[in-house]
Amino acid sequence: MKFKNSTSITLLAVFFSCNVSALEPASIKTESGVDITPLLESKYEYDNNIFNSSSNEKSSTKLVVKPSVNFQMIDALNTFSMGTYVESGTYFSSSDDNYLDGGFEAATHLEPSSRDRFDFKYEYDFKTEQRGTGVSEGLLNLLDDPSEFREQNTDLRYEFGGITSSRFALLANYQDIRFTNNRNLTQYRDFDERLLGGQFLYALSALTDLTLDASYTGIRYDLIDESGVTRDSNVKELLVGVRWEATALTTGVAKIGYQNKSFKAFERGDFNGVSWLVEAQWAPLSYSTFRFTSQAGAVDPDTFGDYIDQKGVSLGWEHTWSSLVSTSAVYSYTNDDFSGVEREDDSQELVLSVIHNTARWLETSMYYTYQDKDSNLALFKFDKSIVGINFKVSM
Repeated sequence: MKFKNSTSITLLAVFFSCNVSALEPASIKTESGVDITPLLESKYEYDNNIFNSSSNEKSSTKLVVKPSVNFQMIDALNTFSMGTYVESGTYFSSSDDNYLDGGFEAATHLEPSSRDRFDFKYEYDFKTEQRGTGVSEGLLNLLDDPSEFREQNTDLRYEFGGITSSRFALLANYQDIRFTNNRNLTQYRDFDERLLGGQFLYALSALTDLTLDASYTGIRYDLIDESGVTRDSNVKELLVGVRWEATALTTGVAKIGYQNKSFKAFERGDFNGVSWLVEAQWAPLSYSTFRFTSQAGAVDPDTFGDYIDQKGVSLGWEHTWSSLVSTSAVYSYTNDDFSGVEREDDSQELVLSVIHNTARWLETSMYYTYQDKDSNLALFKFDKSIVGINFKVSM
């Protein structure tokens, strides 16, 4: 799934499966007030279709090692944090697909007065897009190595008004992606996005707000592909909704509205339609939580077509059985209807996890993932299973 500038429902499966973690990392507390928290994550898994192939599937075991460290300082209502990580992936049956990723993040939250709040976040990552995904989806034979890219994300938010009263926020986001290899294919997918927006929150009560969101996003690609038709576009979106934390049992946000995606090239078809976002959590018991997410809108494809009219839904359940054992189950469904090409995909994913809180500083989990993509184009159909074990080690 793609859902740019928003939460990917596929990634929510990972979020849900990890959210039940009871790991309590200890920090190194410095005299300056900075808390330093190191963490080591590693997983060993078996994937029976590492390239998401429709035929002639290739399987492999894989070892991932990810050390990270986070620095945080809290000064009354103000928070400052930085973090960095390195991730190494080793495929034992496909060494050409081994990778080394890494990144850096800095964030701050400032409250200079009771009516002013400022949030800033910057992320820089160098990542690997595995063969059979993204720009190489269905085009595996064109690449000998996975595609590597760097990504920058900057988020700004300024909010004015009392916490329990009506308030207004200004938003800005900048995203920049540049591929560094496989340029015969990836050079046409270098792009940047600039978003400007505003949000008005009308307080119905201390814990419930009506929301009105408006945003404008400019998407610009560095190069025009061999078709000679630019992919540059402008996206306007207006959403109205509600945000609530009515009781300890339920929290969430629900928004619906209108999205217009207009291309600079008249040869490409514009999108005008309904978009929405729903994120809800229900905890009928202190040790059991259900989560529901749904999202719809137009996004850019990685391969062919003008845009994807994308709709998705995800349902997750987390349950703590004892002080040592918890489980997570997440089901996700996505429909991708492509404009500009005759293609429609239906994707499903199921993620099951069992987490064992071995010690305060050690968490062990086992997981199973099943993915299935159906498409009217046989090239993009596939199914796969992943089974693995994951360790998190802290101080």
